[in-house]
Amino acid sequence: MDWRLGGAVVKEEPKILWQDRHVAVLSKSAGWIVAISRSPEQNKFFDKLLRDRGVTDAQELSDSGQCEHLCHWLALNFKGSADFQVCSDLNYEWGIAHRLDVDTSGAIMIGKTVEGFNHLRESFKTHNVFKEYICLVHGSVQQETGQVDARIHWDEATNTSYVAPKGLWAQTFYYVLGRYRLKGGSKIFSLCRVVIVTGRTHQIRLHMSSIGHPLVSDTKYNQKHCKTDLMWCPRLFLHAW
Repeated sequence: MDWRLGGAVVKEEPKILWQDRHVAVLSKSAGWIVAISRSPEQNKFFDKLLRDRGVTDAQELSDSGQCEHLCHWLALNFKGSADFQVCSDLNYEWGIAHRLDVDTSGAIMIGKTVEGFNHLRESFKTHNVFKEYICLVHGSVQQETGQVDARIHWDEATNTSYVAPKGLWAQTFYYVLGRYRLKGGSKIFSLCRVVIVTGRTHQIRLHMSSIGHPLVSDTKYNQKHCKTDLMWCPRLFLHAW
């Protein structure tokens, strides 16, 4: 789906893929912003944004035609729910256990209870849970499996990450699932399963670009090909599963 159709953002309402008593897995489409802070004081800013707009229905956010904060949808959709106790609580970051880029689709885990939220956070911190993705990259990735350990530095001012010695440790594993060519074309693309041990900003996009295989339709780290890519793939080809 073209999630920026004629200037408007077309996004799907989040759906529950799986849940138990304490945690749930949601399906997030591109267009939902997962911006939260570990600081309750900073999260009050996101809470104020919603109150100032006066939006009271989660469906309004889905149909707004612009990018929206996932925490706002959670707060409205599960307001007063006994099952989703922390999804309206900024002190527990609305239950959001990890992040996904605004233009990345896929599964995102949330805590429904304090116990579930704390368990997820601890599991990510101790690397007992890994995030897995599927992506389409330019070129024929020669190794069937491989890893990238380049350190990543994030520039907050430009929201851009760089491979740099001063950066934080980051580790990405990739596995080639198939190689393809567009009908009538000569360019080769590789479909990869990617598992990240760390969760640095734009990690997959930067790491795959650093080894010569940028993601399809990546406007930030693949400027050489992105204009052509967008003609047949209208958004970043990256999905968490």
